[in-house]
Amino acid sequence: MEGTESRGRLFAGSCAAVTALAFSFAAMSGVMYDLKGEFLLDNAQVGLIGGAALWGMAISQIGFSSLCDVFGMRNLMRLACLGHVGGVLLFVTAGSFAGLFAGALVLAVANGMVEAVCNPLVATLYRDRKAAMLNRLHLWFPGGIVIGGLAIWGLDLLSVDWRVKLIAVIVPTLVYAALLWRAHFPPTEAAEHGAPLADAFKAVASTPILWLFLILMMMTMSLELGPNRWIPAVLEAGGLPGILVLVLINGVMALTRANAHAILDRVSPPVLLTGCVAVAGVGLLGLSFAQGLVQTVVAALVFAIGISVVWPTMMGFVAERAPRTGALGLGLMAAVGSLAVGVVTTPLLGRVADSHLLDAIPPAAVRAVAADAQGQAGPLKGAARAIVEGRASPEATRDFLRRATAGEAGPGIAATAGPLLHAGENRSGLLSFRYLVPFAALVCLLLGAVALNDRRNGGYAVQAARARLDGNVSA
Repeated sequence: MEGTESRGRLFAGSCAAVTALAFSFAAMSGVMYDLKGEFLLDNAQVGLIGGAALWGMAISQIGFSSLCDVFGMRNLMRLACLGHVGGVLLFVTAGSFAGLFAGALVLAVANGMVEAVCNPLVATLYRDRKAAMLNRLHLWFPGGIVIGGLAIWGLDLLSVDWRVKLIAVIVPTLVYAALLWRAHFPPTEAAEHGAPLADAFKAVASTPILWLFLILMMMTMSLELGPNRWIPAVLEAGGLPGILVLVLINGVMALTRANAHAILDRVSPPVLLTGCVAVAGVGLLGLSFAQGLVQTVVAALVFAIGISVVWPTMMGFVAERAPRTGALGLGLMAAVGSLAVGVVTTPLLGRVADSHLLDAIPPAAVRAVAADAQGQAGPLKGAARAIVEGRASPEATRDFLRRATAGEAGPGIAATAGPLLHAGENRSGLLSFRYLVPFAALVCLLLGAVALNDRRNGGYAVQAARARLDGNVSA
């Protein structure tokens, strides 16, 4: 690699950048419960903030993946660094939903730049073992969540303001900035072979297996990141250490990804993916029924084992089977998954949880709280009367419980309403995970078909990139 930094330094910087991405994910998940209380947001609004942190990442990936060789990977990583710092500052200084949304979006753009650069960079540095090294790179996503999650848990024990949790994202950002700010990057594999950007677009358009995996990526990322985004808030509502459960899940993921090369030596990527998604579906189903810490931890472990290597193995499959799509193909894979989770899955899980919230709370208990609040002077008196008289809509009833829990009807009412609301948020949030299980079954069927097709054609085979398309790009 003449004229470039050593592979080790570039890979270490990429791992640090993915760690910063993971820190932002852990921090965002870790503050969702706090945001609901401080800004009086419902699950749907919090889902929109969490979703922006993902669909913004998707748009960034789509935009910048095709421009790695135009703008240069080093320049994109510098912009990512500035975006991580700027996004954190916007988020922690926000005074409303709009400010929180904007901060999450800037952080997402920075995260998208990291993915747009680091995936093709590692595929170029280690072209003889792409799937294994992409697994090793992306072990720092769960690894970073473990580190960040433990830091957030420690900060919770110290009862510090939630904003400090976001500021922690700056630490790994400074690490990757120090490693990569002045580094010299190699051209991507496609650029090195002399393939212009137009050829990458042609390869994308004419590679059927890529299109199938783009669809699969939307579902597999929804299975992984959708629940992970909500787990801390949902479990904390039930009095469980949600951030530690998230740490446990991602610790299992990191350990599994660190040893993924040994697994891939024995089974092909499609076979591995089929088995993993099936296990993940079982784990999600278990979480949706879990009651208490023991059941939750067991279900979370099953879920963690299932999702552990899905993301990087999906990326590695495309790098090995559709190499002519280059950075664009990898960027699209990461982007469509983030887009699906950000625009659809995360907000949808929030809306499902909201719609089932009152199902998990005894109506008589809600009316009792409202009857007590009806006798108090304050902004909730009218809403309380509507509930007692049976005229309140579900939306108004949920809003009443949240505002009562926040103390708007006095501390005595808050002490009664809070446990009801939190129990409902816990049960309805867990139930929302059940809605993802059918997608796990569909993914298993499609991946199983890919594995069977490979077997009929002599087994899994890695394709090599060529300098120019020959007009016969196939799966």
